[in-house]
Amino acid sequence: MTDAPTAWLLQQINQHSTEKSIWLSDENVLRQLPAVSDRSHNPLLITNRWDIAEQAKSLGFESRFNDFDLIDVADSSIDHIFYRISKEKAVTHHLINQAQRLLQPSGTLWISGHKNEGIKTYIDKASTLFGCEKNIQKDGVSYSSQLKKGNKTGALLNDEDYSNLRECLDINGKILLSKPGQFGWNKVDQGSEFLIAEITPLVAKHSFEHSLDLGCGYGFLTIASQHFSIKKRTLTDNNAAALLTAAANCSRLNIAAEIIAADAGSGLKNQFDLMLCNPPFHQGFNVDEDLTDKFLASAANLLTVNGVAYFVVNQFIALEKKALPYFKQINLIAQNKSFKVIALRKN
Repeated sequence: MTDAPTAWLLQQINQHSTEKSIWLSDENVLRQLPAVSDRSHNPLLITNRWDIAEQAKSLGFESRFNDFDLIDVADSSIDHIFYRISKEKAVTHHLINQAQRLLQPSGTLWISGHKNEGIKTYIDKASTLFGCEKNIQKDGVSYSSQLKKGNKTGALLNDEDYSNLRECLDINGKILLSKPGQFGWNKVDQGSEFLIAEITPLVAKHSFEHSLDLGCGYGFLTIASQHFSIKKRTLTDNNAAALLTAAANCSRLNIAAEIIAADAGSGLKNQFDLMLCNPPFHQGFNVDEDLTDKFLASAANLLTVNGVAYFVVNQFIALEKKALPYFKQINLIAQNKSFKVIALRKN
């Protein structure tokens, strides 16, 4: 389905991009990335999503994958910044603040989003920060604005100290680091907690060669399964903030692990005899059940012949049915009012 704010942004990129332009992009653009056209200049695409960075490269864009770390871009050096707002407020505030720093005088922030995502409030805040008119345009439930950086600026927006890790989680007395920019960054996910509690008795007497934390987030499943007998551990995620925090937490707790950027495990070279996964079902602002299929297909490809993959999903996700093309054994291990834990085997 076409995202109207992204479609508007693409029009502005086609018309206004210069050699000193940046496109700030997260998951909302995933299905609308265009091939590089014959426009004179294509913007540098900076994204916190591995899949978008790789797709952009394949389409001819210069792209960078990081946690929206723009420190190497000089102040007042950019003509245009193109941005379709993010799902999380801290991310959006961080990028609006960065736009104010990076744009040259009279440089332009092209910003868009849907009404129910808070776009009008973001435009209002950004116009105060930039010292310019709001210039709000409305197209149905989609809003957009062209904000020119003025000579006088307001106070920076509260981005919750976006760029820095902070101690904010206590798991069985272990203080973990996290940060905004990833799902559930400041809490213990109840589904993941349920998964560990239910599988612990099942795996306690077994030893595993190589485990995979698929869609690791800040690393909860690996940390909570630290007592399992596992010789080698790998964690992977599509999100830059998740990879940073997972690596920091493994280092802090002396967990030897390899941290790899990948889209649902795509491109990993090893196979694994134990897999733990709490797959996402949101893409940007929307529920996307195709994500479950992507994680199942990847799990089947990465699992050893005699390995086991433990998934936890919300009750409304038809995982058992979705897993049929990929696995021969599909066993419901446990369920409560919100979640179910399922064991998947290829034999």
